[in-house]
Formats: sequence, structure tokens, C-alpha cells
Amino acid sequence: MELGKVSVHSLQTGSMKQDPTTCAMSDVLSDIFNAIDIGKSLIRTQLDTLPEEILDVIAVEKNIFWYDPNAASDIKRNIIRNCNKVFRTLGTNYAIEQVIADYFGDGQIEEWYEYDGQPYHFRVLTTNTKVTGELAEQFHKAVEAVKRKSTRLHEVLLLMSADLNIYYGFVMHTGDKITIRQEG
Repeated sequence: MELGKVSVHSLQTGSMKQDPTTCAMSDVLSDIFNAIDIGKSLIRTQLDTLPEEILDVIAVEKNIFWYDPNAASDIKRNIIRNCNKVFRTLGTNYAIEQVIADYFGDGQIEEWYEYDGQPYHFRVLTTNTKVTGELAEQFHKAVEAVKRKSTRLHEVLLLMSADLNIYYGFVMHTGDKITIRQEG
């Protein structure tokens, strides 16, 4: 059965289809269900066009506690779009990496034993050059909300690479050493 073509009457059992009260209620409910505007009722498909005020309301309704209402709208949309993944995996590296992807677009976690850090610490590696100031603060609050309470965020490292032309030069100097002294 599709939205817009709902028939509650067809869902009733054979004896219920004969009952006049059930038939009347089924007809009324069918009319109500068929009057729903499908385009407005599917939030996930409309997420990219919703205004920011609605995004904030959705985050409150879904109890997305790592959501920051001061974040950019594309970050808000990503957080709402991926909140179910994070809820299912709270306290794991996957949840933290999903939050990293939502805020930074890319990044990964490196555990303390991978970089000779202190036990139960981790660091985040990213190539996003916008990881400064307010965005870094929003990210830190979000990570604190979804990580295990026994772990600590040690640092966020920005990895940068560039193609550079490297030139080598050598100089060779040959000559004799002459010492001149004045005598006398």
C-alpha cells in the first residue's frame, strides 16, 4: 500500500468489513491518510531544503546531544542525516569518526598505542584546513559527547601536503692555501 492510496477498509478482517461502525471509521481514516502531503511528510528526503530553524527543532526532537545550533547549515544537515549511526555506536571509534566526518568532512582516529601517547588517549588526524577556532571548539564538544568517558582527546592534528619542486645544488671550491707573513 502506498501513501496517498491508503484503504483502511481493505485491511479489516472479513467480519469487520461487514460492521457499519468499522466501515465508517475505515472510510474516515482512509480520507485522513490520503490527505497527507507526501512531499512534506518525508523529512529525510527534504533535509537539504529545510530551513535552519527546522533543523534545530529536528535535532531537539531526536535528542541529538552532540548537535551544535551554531554550526554551519551543511554540518547540521550531516549531523541529522547520520545521527542514527552515531546513536547505534555511541562510545566507539566509529561514532567518533562519524562525528569527525560530519564536522570536518574527513579524518581518522589514532589510538594512544599507535603514536606512543598516554594510555586511553587518542588524537584526530584531518586534512581539512578549516579546523580552527569555532569549528574546532564545536568539534571538541561533539566528540566529548559521543566518546567513552574513559578516553581523552589528546590533540587534533592537521595534515597538510603539497607538491613542491626541490632543487639541489653543490659547490666545489678548489685552491691553494698561501700564508703571507711580514718579517723583520
